[in-house]
Amino acid sequence: MFNQFNWVKPQTWHQTLSSEESTILERAISISFFAGLPALCAQIAFSVPWTPVPYTFQTFAVLATGVYLRRNDAFLSGCLYLLVGAIGAPVFAEGGDMLFDSGKLIASRGYLLAFPFASALVAEGLDRSRNSGVADIKAQLICWTLAMIPVYVVGTLWLAESYSVDLAQAFEWGVEPFLVWDFAKIVIMAIVTTKLWSYSQPE
Repeated sequence: MFNQFNWVKPQTWHQTLSSEESTILERAISISFFAGLPALCAQIAFSVPWTPVPYTFQTFAVLATGVYLRRNDAFLSGCLYLLVGAIGAPVFAEGGDMLFDSGKLIASRGYLLAFPFASALVAEGLDRSRNSGVADIKAQLICWTLAMIPVYVVGTLWLAESYSVDLAQAFEWGVEPFLVWDFAKIVIMAIVTTKLWSYSQPE
């Protein structure tokens, strides 16, 4: 299992995890692991008075899922994360174990619904680099930026609906405070994937 994994070269791990030669079992293990990553990162959270949405490292985990897995697997990983949380596992921010409350989606959970799509978009950018054998910086940055759009849009719309406020107020609560926070995560990931990772085909 994972016979192609070169443990001493972490800069090539993404090639093994996203390889089309992976077995069904290897893919299932990778999908499950990266479904657990946002659950772990969600516990690194803190609330602030100017927004009802907590700061977490979930979006960092979502980006990481996309950079390590190929597109379809990244999407499935995000769906598995939501499913596990929906059935009551404490995988959401600050140990949250509910996606719905009284039959209604919890206010801050709207962002989570877009996570599978965000991971898949990031994976598309990395797949282009892997296929070309070099770091396609433009494709990566475009896909990472596009990946955040559904997260912000769905999250903001549901925040407005849940609190019965207009979109301007929801944007002020759910997007503005997180722009620099999320941009910093993208910059860190971009430095790693373009400066440290290898895209040459393994021999």
